[in-house]
Amino acid sequence: MVQVTMRCVIEEARENLKKGKAAGVDGLTAQHVTFAHPIVTIHLAILFRILITYAVVPDDFGFGIVVPLVRNTCSNQFASDSYRGINLSHVLSKIFEFVLLRIFSSHLMSDTL
Repeated sequence: MVQVTMRCVIEEARENLKKGKAAGVDGLTAQHVTFAHPIVTIHLAILFRILITYAVVPDDFGFGIVVPLVRNTCSNQFASDSYRGINLSHVLSKIFEFVLLRIFSSHLMSDTL
């Protein structure tokens, strides 16, 4: 397996962020990170290395805004099962999750049916 640097993984994550989505709790959108100066990648790599080394995750990465969306197939919009929730999470936590998945995917297992 080819060893990829964290900076490369972060750059890949920045490029793959979905544009035009609503901001999370922090008020940042994908465009903020995507079009930021390239030095942001270096700072994120340093931050993520520290988080991985000390096995910590900021509490704010666990916060999000849940927005209810009406399901297209439901006719009764007053029933609770007519909605599905989407979570608007921090852009930086999305990038961190992408990095973790890329780095540790060979060590993780998924129980698929």
